[in-house]
Amino acid sequence: MTTSSSIINKIAQVSLFQELGPAELEEIALMCTRKQYSPQSSIIITDDEEHSFYVISQGNVIVKAIDPTMREKVLAYLEPGDFFGEMSAVDAEPRSADVVAGSEEVEVLVFSQKDFLELLQNYPSVHLALSREFCRRLRIINHRLSSVSLPASARVARTLIIIANEHGKMTRDGLLLPKLTQTEIGKISDSPRETVNRAFSELRELNLIIPTESKQILIPSKEKLEDWIKQKSIAAPIITPTPQ
Repeated sequence: MTTSSSIINKIAQVSLFQELGPAELEEIALMCTRKQYSPQSSIIITDDEEHSFYVISQGNVIVKAIDPTMREKVLAYLEPGDFFGEMSAVDAEPRSADVVAGSEEVEVLVFSQKDFLELLQNYPSVHLALSREFCRRLRIINHRLSSVSLPASARVARTLIIIANEHGKMTRDGLLLPKLTQTEIGKISDSPRETVNRAFSELRELNLIIPTESKQILIPSKEKLEDWIKQKSIAAPIITPTPQ
């Protein structure tokens, strides 16, 4: 297999390009360059004025930012076939988050801003797919914002569902989440590691999550976990301000 056909195959796995034919995929493959990053190295830095668009072809990356309290917050974990950098490539504004390689070597396919904008203009299906992805990510943000008022254990459970919806793999036993540490889940759910640990213990006792031998989390029934979150939310006490 030649390098060119290898890149075409990788591009074909990206959701943005799945409606394109072989000839169109070949044209797009000619636009990109391949770059490799060592584990945990920086790929994009906040306020970077470089506006390229990236597609992950190998390895995993972490998208993170510093919140107003100066705490690091993980926004997303991305894997092969996912992409990032589209906002800056579209509006030419500085980057809004850092992107770093995960624990393994990462290879990305990089499109210059000029080529990416040309791609959106020439391929309406790509433009529509990108719009749908913007909507999907906005819904995820809305879910996260709505989780702020939930009890701590329910907030952690909601985070597991968000991760499952983004990166979970359906198996005969349920939804299998990617391998993440409790610290990493805490950064996504904005919860201390101790809170995540307590939530996991509670969810395990109820068989709402099952740890696997590979140190991953299995959700046997997303519907039951959703129902449990609703019950927790209803049962949570309403705190009213004390008159001064």
